Amino acid sequence: MTIIHVIAAIAMIIPTSRAQHHGGHCLPPYSAISMCDRPWQLIYENEANGTPVFGSKEDLKQAVLRGAELRVMLKDTSVEPSSMVTHTFCSGVDNVNIRGDNICCEILSHIATAGYESVVDAHWRFFLPCTTGSVHVAQYYVESAEFLSQDTLRARIAWYAKEIQHDLYNSRPLFAHFLDGGSTVGKKEDLIDAAREGKEIRALMTDRGYAFPFQIVMWSETDDRIMGQSNKHLSQKYQGSDIVFNTQTPYMWFSSWSTTGRRDSSRWAVGGVTNRGRGSDYVSLKWFADPCWRHVFTHDSSGNQLRGSRESLVAAIKDGHRVRVVVENKAMEAAFLRLKNNHVSAYFLDELSSKGGQGFDQFDFTTDTYYKFSTTHTTGTYRQYGHFVRNTSTTVTPSLTKQKISWMIDVKPWETILKVNDKGVAVWGQKQNVKSAVLKAAAVRMGIQFDSSSGTLYVGADNTKVSTAPTDEETVAQSVRVVGDRPVGSFRI
Repeated sequence: MTIIHVIAAIAMIIPTSRAQHHGGHCLPPYSAISMCDRPWQLIYENEANGTPVFGSKEDLKQAVLRGAELRVMLKDTSVEPSSMVTHTFCSGVDNVNIRGDNICCEILSHIATAGYESVVDAHWRFFLPCTTGSVHVAQYYVESAEFLSQDTLRARIAWYAKEIQHDLYNSRPLFAHFLDGGSTVGKKEDLIDAAREGKEIRALMTDRGYAFPFQIVMWSETDDRIMGQSNKHLSQKYQGSDIVFNTQTPYMWFSSWSTTGRRDSSRWAVGGVTNRGRGSDYVSLKWFADPCWRHVFTHDSSGNQLRGSRESLVAAIKDGHRVRVVVENKAMEAAFLRLKNNHVSAYFLDELSSKGGQGFDQFDFTTDTYYKFSTTHTTGTYRQYGHFVRNTSTTVTPSLTKQKISWMIDVKPWETILKVNDKGVAVWGQKQNVKSAVLKAAAVRMGIQFDSSSGTLYVGADNTKVSTAPTDEETVAQSVRVVGDRPVGSFRI
């Protein structure tokens, strides 16, 4: 019998202390809380017409400039196409843009639904909310590059942040550099140490007010260059005080950023097929590292323990913690995980192909860019698969190697709040607990127990949705970053 185990990182609404001021704006009293225990905090909320109802946009802007992670809640909104009912929708963001006095962000992991199921003609429904109350929506079919439609909603929007700075008066990055890679803040050695320790790293272009996470972090073993790939961005344009999707020439923008200042870009039309252009330039950048990750296990290429324990890793996954790995010269976060016979299979979906070698363009994308889907396993097995962005039937020859692998877990609090069986009946906890967590902007993860041959799947919710109706206690959690797999032997998937 299938059991779904729901785990959440709870948020709290903590009023801003008017007794604490710095630089003309208020800072939250939770700065005294241990950094990795800090909850999601409501920073700002605006009405559908952009009128502030909580906090200030300046506080939200400062959180972005400190490297904080954001979540956005669209309240009482027609989230789905042709919807006759409203929902409250919550999601993390893929990138953030500061546009004058306003902040806009992209939400790119959502498939349109009808009720609890995907619509028959499955299509992406991308959101771009701004503090003006505007939410630009662009829809594209999943199976083709065809543009479906666009729309602009007006919504009450709540903006939440989770800080990664010990001191909230400090917006100092771990490392920053000029166009030529020359240091302006910090030491590059500290950044490469953080990368090798598997820390999550985010970046900020202060001249553009553009902030984003890196899905993949790599480094050179010969000259200590560090590179991050940011691969979740849909083309944008300015429209008054707002930023909206550029649906006239829509493309996905993949970008590779190096501590030498070099940025390489690969642009492909939504759905692949058409190359929208390549280009390299040089930019100044601030790099932030989230320290709330702990090294729990390293094994050799045969799976033999070198540091920590596999038992600690397995226990952390069962408690809902996210996982990052370091393998070869790269660090990345697992999109989803499977546990089977106390071994772990981790899956990675966000890497794009790079040239390699040791040249100045080592981290540039290959001309015919392809997705690199990888799996790591606690037996030391490392598999890589490639699929061209241009959507042809031709695939890249897969590889299988044995590698030394290090495993890290996030150390932020997670709480089990519900277990349901395959009939949707609660067998532990209450469904209302999940709805309440979503309404506090909690991040949600699920553990799905299948039969013994496939083990237990652990996956994060890319977005969550609850009905505005108080009598409806159901929650919809959508995960779109999962690919098919199959059992291999007693341990691996």
